[in-house]
Amino acid sequence: MAKVTLTLPDGAQRTYAAGITGAEVAADISKSLAKSAFSCSVDGEHRDLSRVINSDCSFEIHTIKDDAQALELIRHDCAHIMARAVQEIWPDVKVTIGPVIKDGWYYDFDRTEPFTPEDLGLIEKKMREIINKREPVTTEVWDRDRAVEFYQHANEPYKLELISAIPGNEPLRMYWHGDWQDLCRGPHLQHTGQVPGDSFRLMSVAGAYWRGNSNNAMLQRIYGVAFKNKNDLKAHLLMLEEAAKRDHRKLGREMNLFHMQEEAPGQIFWHPNGWQIYTNLMDYMRRMQTRDGYREVNTPEVIERKLWEASGHWDKYQENMFIVEVDEDHAREKAINALKPMNCPGHVQVFNQGLKSYRDLPLRLCEFGSCHRYEPSGALHGIMRVRGFTQDDGHIFCSMDQIESETKKFISFLATVYAHLGFENWTVKLSTR
Repeated sequence: MAKVTLTLPDGAQRTYAAGITGAEVAADISKSLAKSAFSCSVDGEHRDLSRVINSDCSFEIHTIKDDAQALELIRHDCAHIMARAVQEIWPDVKVTIGPVIKDGWYYDFDRTEPFTPEDLGLIEKKMREIINKREPVTTEVWDRDRAVEFYQHANEPYKLELISAIPGNEPLRMYWHGDWQDLCRGPHLQHTGQVPGDSFRLMSVAGAYWRGNSNNAMLQRIYGVAFKNKNDLKAHLLMLEEAAKRDHRKLGREMNLFHMQEEAPGQIFWHPNGWQIYTNLMDYMRRMQTRDGYREVNTPEVIERKLWEASGHWDKYQENMFIVEVDEDHAREKAINALKPMNCPGHVQVFNQGLKSYRDLPLRLCEFGSCHRYEPSGALHGIMRVRGFTQDDGHIFCSMDQIESETKKFISFLATVYAHLGFENWTVKLSTR
């Protein structure tokens, strides 16, 4: 029989028959580890303990002490348990997807009646009943035809659509929490009882378009949070309570800084007190940018369609742009323009004017550009997510051999500004497209 060698985190090696599972390895190490094990990593890939191992690998068992893996699994299993609870209470509800997010999860449901706060209480109660049953979590890989037949029989159209979007050669993994089944990549816990029943809370309900497309059905999204123990949950809820007291929308009203109203969704009416803060911040940034070698420009807010086509925005971003049709002197066809959602194309036009020499580089342009983006109404949030805003933007035109030094210079500039504004913990991410 073929053998596999597992290399543990401490460098020790164990040899087993090929086809052994992570759960069996845990049991071989100790009975207590078999009970406390949540999942395992095989060559760095996070897996269920029920998955078989057929080749030599690095191997690590995770328990509730491993924060990243434990929280991922607790939250992921909460999503499945919540969906099961919803369908046990309301069997006609259709399920869609339920990913893990920061501090918790959400799951989208297709239900005719809106979920109420009382409904959330019922769902939580049912979830705890399922957790207390300590039912096994199992998994199988199905071929596409079997999966399609199953979801057709179950009348789950959203699962069928998800299957159609999965590449034809990709295996379809199914999970059961007890007798409730879902299409999922995993991984998951060994049984429902590994979810701490006193460490989660259903938080809110919001509308969400299926697959984020406003042309699709509007679903109901239930958000939840989950932690490793009730003390962590209590601390999180207290943090949210304190944050609500400092909510910028509340402070904006109390300090007479700004207001928003339904006639101008996603746009701000700045009051004198608020505008003074705004202009002081803008003056500060002007001084800092000038000191760092930036040259301020200003570009048009309304630009004709052909420029957006050339920049690629018309194909990639059109649904988030405000389109303006203009009747130019009663022409046969109206001119189509758009409010700029970003400043990039305008800055490129400034750079393109006239001849440039390598001696002109690097050229650092900046702008307090007034931008507009059509954000879905459900995504708007005070002045944090808006439709009209000023983008303190910058573009650096430089030669290839200047990229590294300009990047370092910009990060240093950013660090100085953030330090002045009191931001201590931040990260830099690079996007090449």
